Amino acid sequence: MNNLIELLNIIIKDTVGGLKGYLVSRLIIMGIVFGILSIGFVYIGAPVPYLLAFLIALLDIIPLLGAGIVMIPWGLISYFGGNKDMAGGVLILYVILTIAKQFIEPKVLGDQIGIRPLYTFIATVAGSLIFGPLGLMVGPILAVIINSIIKAKSAMDKRDRS
Repeated sequence: MNNLIELLNIIIKDTVGGLKGYLVSRLIIMGIVFGILSIGFVYIGAPVPYLLAFLIALLDIIPLLGAGIVMIPWGLISYFGGNKDMAGGVLILYVILTIAKQFIEPKVLGDQIGIRPLYTFIATVAGSLIFGPLGLMVGPILAVIINSIIKAKSAMDKRDRS
């Protein structure tokens, strides 16, 4: 019974650490998104570039919303409103942001939650396939829990062998 309690304590401690890491990774990614958008918005001459970058970076944390919920309509409205330079700039910036996030997100998330970037990527993709858009957040969280269980079990096995 003591082993079970000790195992659960290790799992809970490691999971809480992983969840804190997940939140830190989201903040780091938000900062990177803010930086990319700020530079891009200043370059294309967007109004209030830093405020827009901050608000879009906040939205980007939420998987269902993301930066595209603002940038794609903004680009289309600008295009059909006759401001093709702004439209092109916004849409190109969105593509750059999306590509950058594809490379940065698994690495930052993996480093913060203690899981290899490939496993983080797989957990994110599997989560989205199983749970839909919400799975983009659920997948890595489940990976943290599974990783915690594996680590705790391994630590307990090593201790029992000695």
